[in-house]
Parts: sequence; structure tokens; C-alpha cells
Amino acid sequence: MKKYLTADDIANSARMMRTQYSGSIVIIEGSTDMRLYKRFVDDRKCRLIPANGKENAIKVVKILESSNFKGILTIVDADFWRLDGIEGKEKNVLATDTHDLETMLIASEALDRLLEEFAAPFKLQKMRTPVRELLLDAAMPIGLFRWLSSSSKDKLSLRFKDMHFDNFMQKFPLSVNIKHLIREVKENSNEYSLSEKNIKRKMITLLKEEHDPWQTCSGHDIVEILAFGLREVFGNSDSRYVTEGIIDRSLRLAYDITMFRETDLYTSIQEWEDRNPTFVVLQ
Repeated sequence: MKKYLTADDIANSARMMRTQYSGSIVIIEGSTDMRLYKRFVDDRKCRLIPANGKENAIKVVKILESSNFKGILTIVDADFWRLDGIEGKEKNVLATDTHDLETMLIASEALDRLLEEFAAPFKLQKMRTPVRELLLDAAMPIGLFRWLSSSSKDKLSLRFKDMHFDNFMQKFPLSVNIKHLIREVKENSNEYSLSEKNIKRKMITLLKEEHDPWQTCSGHDIVEILAFGLREVFGNSDSRYVTEGIIDRSLRLAYDITMFRETDLYTSIQEWEDRNPTFVVLQ
């Protein structure tokens, strides 16, 4: 039932919580994000509430701000905000450093720890390109396609969820076949009238432009590509059956407070605490 909760329902939960608790309340996009953030907050002085998505999380804060509710904050994925020129200057809305929380994990030492567990060193050496760079290059066409489909670009409303990456991934070099990617998304979205030729032309134009891959690529896509790469290209014997779910959990477990302290998001939370001196979020 939680997935049907509206922003008003969640705002009311925060108000109920406030009747018995005077500390900080942080609205998080979902339960997966919550499992990671709860390791970094002071659980005596800060409570987390999942909001079933970014839009809901921001709405909850707006609703509570309108009634002068104190000590409320939300942390959301930046998604394409920075590509779209959205600076995110809302005082109680903070965004991830990169496209989303998963890309923050991949940018950190957590990826190196994961590779120590699942990758074959001699296969990594043969590739000559660092894995992190390889993953971003491979994920870039998907990220640009998602951006092209978004409400700030062509408003195509295509469905990227539940794509079968095996249908468009290539092993050597690890990359995406753009023609097969477009067909996979087109069929996944039941948009059979979509012009593949037109989409491909636009994607190639975007690929020639300079867009920050850390703000473009989706963490979910990179994790799927990493799982494919470990199974098919540079994994050790333990990675033969590795899945996106295993990679996702392993990255979260490998990510610790020392890595989080190096991020702009951590600094932004500290600055929020300075602006709200009676409220604490971080340990």
C-alpha cells in the first residue's frame, strides 16, 4: 500500500511524527535510498521517511514549508537537473552530486572494492581502459536517450524500465549497439510508430556534444552494464551469475561514511544544519 501514498499522506505522517518527536525529518525518494542514508544519519536526532519518488518527496517539503514546519529536508536524485540548467536553490531540497545515488557509489572507492571481489585482474589489464571510464562510455547513449525522452526535451515518455540489456550490449569493446537499443526501448514502450532513424540521428548529434557523463548516465544503467561486463568480459569465476541486484547491494555495502564525507552532498547537509542550528542530520 505504501506505493499508493500521496504527498499529502506523507506530509500528514511527518506531522504525526512531530507530535512525539522534535528532531530533523528527512524525506528520501525510496526505501532503497533509505537503507544507505540511515547508516550516515544520527538516528537519535534524525528520522527518515521514504516518499515513493522524487516528485512526491519535493511536494512533501513544499506542503510542510507552507505551514511553517521546521526541521524538514529532502534529498533527491539530481537526474537531469544540471543538464537542464536547474540549479536547485531550494533551501530544504538537496540533490546528489551526480545523476543519482547509484552513480555516486560508482564514482567512489566502492566500485574498486567491488571489482576486487568480482573482476579478474588479468582481464582488466587487457582492456587498457579503466573500468569506470568504460562503464560511463557504454552508458552514455542510454543516458542521452533517456534525456531525449524526458519532459525537458522531446517529451517522448518512453519506457526504459525492465529493458533487456542482453538485447543491445556488445562485448568487445564493451558498448551499446545504438540501433538495437532504440529498437529495445521502442518495443518496451509499445511505441511502434517511433521513427528509429530520427531518434538515431538525434542521439548521434547529442553524442557529439559535450555533456558531463556523471550528470547524464543513470546509475541503474551503469549497474546493468557492469553486471553484463563481469559476466561476459572481465569477471572472475565468482561473477558468472552476477546480477544487477547483487551488484547494487555490493556497492551499497562497500560504500562507507569516509566516502560520503568527501561528497558535495555531505557538505550541503552540514550547511543545512548550520542554517537550522537546532536540528541535526549527520552522525
